[in-house]
Amino acid sequence: DKTVKLWDLSGGTPVEKGTLTGHSDWVRCVVWSPDGEFVASASGGTRNDKTVKIWRVATMEEAGTLKGHSAAVNSVAFFPDSKYVASGSGDLYSSDNSVCIWEVATGKEVC
Repeated sequence: DKTVKLWDLSGGTPVEKGTLTGHSDWVRCVVWSPDGEFVASASGGTRNDKTVKIWRVATMEEAGTLKGHSAAVNSVAFFPDSKYVASGSGDLYSSDNSVCIWEVATGKEVC
């Protein structure tokens, strides 16, 4: 449904904390930042979203959209310091097949 759901698993029963909306295509990967401040989601498919969204966990609001891939984004990972994310794109039918590094604070591609 093109959303990210956040759950609290600290108790005996999972409790839904909220839904992050904003992608226009399938969400393929979701990851928490090591410092717990952010969630990143990768998207892509038939509607050509091809983005990574950064979300602030405390407010459940979008902090930024990272654009630069020319194919579906399949994976995303935070660096250990939570200041950068790496995103991977492509498939058998794509000419992208790239990895991008992004600065979380600015949303700028750094390589």
